[in-house]
Amino acid sequence: MFKNLITLLVVVFFVGSAIAQTNDNLYFAFLNTNPEREVLSDEKAEAIQAAHMQNIDKLAEEGKLLAGGPFENGGGMFILHADNIAEAKSFLQTDPAVQANRFITEVFPFGLAHGNMCGTKEPFEMVTYQMIRFTNNAKNNEQIHEVTHDTRIFMAETNAKKKNIVAQGYFNDKADGIVIFNVQSANEAEKIFKKNPSVKSGKMTYEVKSLYIAKGTFCE
Repeated sequence: MFKNLITLLVVVFFVGSAIAQTNDNLYFAFLNTNPEREVLSDEKAEAIQAAHMQNIDKLAEEGKLLAGGPFENGGGMFILHADNIAEAKSFLQTDPAVQANRFITEVFPFGLAHGNMCGTKEPFEMVTYQMIRFTNNAKNNEQIHEVTHDTRIFMAETNAKKKNIVAQGYFNDKADGIVIFNVQSANEAEKIFKKNPSVKSGKMTYEVKSLYIAKGTFCE
């Protein structure tokens, strides 16, 4: 799967380099490997993968898919450009792999707080970054505001010291979101992020994923 998704990236970014990139109307999608997916023959799995790739190519050509990358242990992420979340979800439903229940998808409105969207050009330099998905567990509006404030301060101070944040963005007003670090390992990214005061207080949880993506996706 990881090898196939590397090929996916080449398709996405070859087309993506020709379209205008934007920070407006962005939607972040997780393609989570479905643990209950049907066991398929090699022939059928390859046919779905081929159709999956063709659909990605089409979405990229149409300017609907701006970026994508696989996670090391399965699944991947897309950044979509759409008028609303219903439309973004409809883009994913055109994917034969999604239709075949190979993935469980999640889609969120996405606002970049650090980094920008840029098209990349050949020759592509593929890199591995560490992506942390964080979830705000605050119980009320006051705590939500506190966690949001602490996270923004923490991100700014961290980047000022280390200059290792490639991109960071939020999914919703509860401050759920992602941060992508340019560090060598998931353990190193976790070591940084667990210093977040909201993590220490238990108001925020997180998970770390190694992301393979074309360098320059976020104008880094």
